[in-house]
Amino acid sequence: MSAAKRLIVNADDLGRTEGVNEGIFDAHRRGIVTSATMMVNYPAARRVAALSRDCPALGIGLHVALSGGVPALPPEQLRSMVDAKGMLPAKPAGLAGADRTEVLAEARAQLNRFREIMGRDPTHFDSHHHSHREVPAVFEAILTLAWETGLPVRNASPSMAEQLRREGVPTPDHFVEEFYGEGATLNDLIGLVEDLPLGTSELMCHPAVVDDELRATSGYAEPRARELDLLTQAAVRQAVQRSGVKLINFGQL
Repeated sequence: MSAAKRLIVNADDLGRTEGVNEGIFDAHRRGIVTSATMMVNYPAARRVAALSRDCPALGIGLHVALSGGVPALPPEQLRSMVDAKGMLPAKPAGLAGADRTEVLAEARAQLNRFREIMGRDPTHFDSHHHSHREVPAVFEAILTLAWETGLPVRNASPSMAEQLRREGVPTPDHFVEEFYGEGATLNDLIGLVEDLPLGTSELMCHPAVVDDELRATSGYAEPRARELDLLTQAAVRQAVQRSGVKLINFGQL
C-alpha cells in the first residue's frame, strides 16, 4: 500500500444478536466499517455467513469470547473457567485463576466453530472485553493461534504491539479505542480520523441496531445505535477522503 495512513475500522461483537449483525453490515455498506470480529457462541452467529455473501469486502475475524456467555466446549471440560451453571465469567478478572490448557482449548474450539460457520479462516484475532490485554493466559492462547495460522492479532496496548512484532505476528501500528461511550461523537470521530498517525491504525467500534436481546445481555447497548449513525455520516467519509486515509481490512496487512 502506498498510502501513508491506513485505517482498519473494526466492529466488535458480530454474531451477538440479529440487531448487531444488521448494524455492522449496514455500517459497512453505508459507512466506513471495513472489518468485524465475530462471537461464535451466540445463535445469531449462524447467520453471518449468509449475510457476508453480499459484502465480500468486509473482513471478518474471530472475537475470542472467554467472558460473558456460554463456551464452545462442554462446561465439564472447562472447570477452572465456568461457574456452577456452566457460564463463563462476566468479566476478564474472573479468568485470573483459569487453567492455561483450558483457555487454549476453548480458544481453539471457537476458532473451529468459526471455520464451521464461515468455511474459512478468520482474517485476524482479538478478544471480548480485551481479555487478551487483561489476562496473560488469554494472550498466550491467542498468540498460539496466531503462530498456528499466521494470522494478525489486535494489539490492544503498546507493550502488546511490541511483543507481537517480536514474535513475528502481523499487527497494526496503532490501536484507537477512544470511539466509545462519551467519546462516540461526530466531532470526536472526525478528529480521530484527521489526527491519525502515519502507518496502519485500527479503530474499534460497536455499531448495532439495538434489539431486546442486546438490551438484556449487554451493559453497552443504546450507545451502539449512536455509533451506527456516526459511522455512516457523510461528514466522516469526507474526513477520510480529505485526510488521505486509505481504508483497509486485516486481510490487507
